[in-house]
Order: sequence, then C-alpha cells, then structure tokens
Amino acid sequence: MSAPAAPLLRVDDLNVRFAARRGLFQRGGNADVKAVDGVSFDVMAGETFSVVGESGCGKTTTARAILGVQKPTSGAVLWRGRDIAGLDAAGRRAFRAGVQAVFQDPNASMNPRLRVADFIAEPLLLNVDLSAAERRDRARVALEQVGLRADDLRGFPHEFSGGQRQRIAIARAIASSPELIVLDEPVSSLDVSIRAQIMNLLKALRDERGYSYVFIAHHLGTVRYMSQMVGVMYLGRLMELAESEELFERPSHPYTRALFSAALPDHPDDTREEVLLKDDSVAAPRVEQGCRLRARCPFAMPVCGEIEPPWKEIAPRHFAACHLN
Repeated sequence: MSAPAAPLLRVDDLNVRFAARRGLFQRGGNADVKAVDGVSFDVMAGETFSVVGESGCGKTTTARAILGVQKPTSGAVLWRGRDIAGLDAAGRRAFRAGVQAVFQDPNASMNPRLRVADFIAEPLLLNVDLSAAERRDRARVALEQVGLRADDLRGFPHEFSGGQRQRIAIARAIASSPELIVLDEPVSSLDVSIRAQIMNLLKALRDERGYSYVFIAHHLGTVRYMSQMVGVMYLGRLMELAESEELFERPSHPYTRALFSAALPDHPDDTREEVLLKDDSVAAPRVEQGCRLRARCPFAMPVCGEIEPPWKEIAPRHFAACHLN
C-alpha cells in the first residue's frame, strides 16, 4: 500500500497575537488579541480549502500568515514540508513564485499608472528569471487564459470593469505558474452575475491546470460551490472542519448550524433547522478558558465555561470542537 500523499501546504498550530491598548480609563494595561489561536489544517495538491466565518474571525490574518506577510506568534506554515519562516533567499523567491494571491478589491492591488502588461508581469520580474520578451509572452498567455484579449495588455486599470479587473488580478496570479493561490474574498465585491463568471473561471483553472486554492469567504453558497474541504472559524479558532458536502449536509457545531440557519435557502420551499445565536454584544470575545462561543450558544452547558472543547473526529475527515459531540 502506498503512503498517503504529503500536503502541499500545512498550517500547524498557527497563533497570531496583536497587542491591543485598553481605553484611557480602563485598568490592566495592554492585552493581547488572539487573532488566530491554534489553527491547523492541510491543503492537498489540486484541492480547494475554504475558511468561512463572520468578519473579524481571523480568516484574513490566517491568509496573510500563509502568504508570509504576517509573522506568526507561534506555530508554523509549512510549504512542501518546509517552514516558510526558515527559508533562505532562494527558497523565499521560489515560495513567492509558487504561492500567489488574489484579493477582494482589484482596485486596491492595481497601480493605476501601470499598464496591464506590466502589472501582470511584475511578479515574474521579481521572482522568475525570464527575459522581457518572455515575461510579456507569459502575461499575454495568462490574460487569454482568463478570457481577455492580448490587446488588453496595453490598457490601464481604469479602462476595465470591476469583473475585468478581477480577471486581470487572476492573470497576474497565474502568470508565474504557481501551485497554490490564496483567494481572499475574491468575488464578494462583484455583482451576482459577474461573481458567477469569476467562480466558474477559478474552478475551470483549478480543474484544468491543477492549482490548489485557499479560499477565504463568508458567503456559504460560494464556499459550497468552490470547495473540497471547509474550515469554519470563530474568534480565531476552527470550530469545525470537514469535506464540503459532508459539512453542508451534516453540520455538527452549533456555530456552523447557526451560520447555515441564517443563510438564504437554495430554494424557497427548503426547510432547515433554526439555530439562533445570542447577540454578539453579550459574547466574551477573548476567553481564557472554556468555549469562546458559550455566551452566545443556545446549547451551552456548565462544562462549556470550564473546559475548552477538544478537537474530535466525529466522522471520517469531519472534525468539531464541541462538548455536545
């Protein structure tokens, strides 16, 4: 029997803390905010791993740590088995070529003074040894792969629609032939019809070219359509992790069930379990013990305030951290 394939990316007990100042009249000095607290998951080659949760749950901080732009407080991000924090100059260059990103707002990442050709080719100039002609050819091919014309290389960002600009951002990401692309809310700022086009494009690129994705999102329909694996995050921690269809058909954690309960159904006649969380103003967001959802959870028990729920495998490749399991 052959050994199981090694993950392309491993996030291992990742912790990111920020110093937060208290108010002028609050006692106790400064306190650490646990933006990411003990998060672990693997991303396999050709797989989309999605991280979903409310705003402020730590999704984007996790993405920034994966990209190497946010230094972890502890834990590690392992790229092909190597901790990216320990890479030498050549290793960092190869990592930057192999791991690219697409963000929510293409306007924020595009220099209005750069032509499209130069914007797409910029990562190649920094991370890949190619001639100017080879970089331009790569940019042309990438632009055509995302459904735009070679003539568009001469254009400036303001000449394109929002959907076209996001296609250009994707072309920039794929031009260096990466293995992994981190997608941070890549369709949330687009109109619904354009959103579907970009999702279909990303899925086709993954299926045809074998890219792996870390997909950061809050829209559950998008996550279900795009993902093989999904991690549900709340206040810095993973609450549940499972294969996409398993999670959507059999959500276990109260937080996951509440997210699904609040989402619009796929069909008006669909019925679903109603799980309502208490107002988030009652939550104690940075608990030192117990479950961090307990102040909002309708199923909270005394043990929830005393012991942090252990991470349990409740079905094959389906994990949750809840005392109810």
